[in-house]
Amino acid sequence: MGFDNIAEALGDQTRRQILLELLDHNPVEQPEVVTKKDARENEKRELELVHHHLPKLDDMDYIVWNRDKQNIVKGPNWEEIEPIVRLLSDNRERLPDDTF
Repeated sequence: MGFDNIAEALGDQTRRQILLELLDHNPVEQPEVVTKKDARENEKRELELVHHHLPKLDDMDYIVWNRDKQNIVKGPNWEEIEPIVRLLSDNRERLPDDTF
């Protein structure tokens, strides 16, 4: 798919968190969106997760999102993005705090 697609997949903190979780766990449960903000903000983030972030990663085949089981597994293109996700994970201490 190319580096532009990898960059797009990694272009949001929520998607980076999902991909990072898959490094060590496969499958992972669909993430719950809970913030210290109000319920309205949580609802907005949950909608973004299920209507934008998970479908985007699934369409790119980096993940396979099972809506019925509410879990995520590594997709057919996982091997393409895994080295970059691992590089980010291995260098967490050198990255800005809001990376993950």
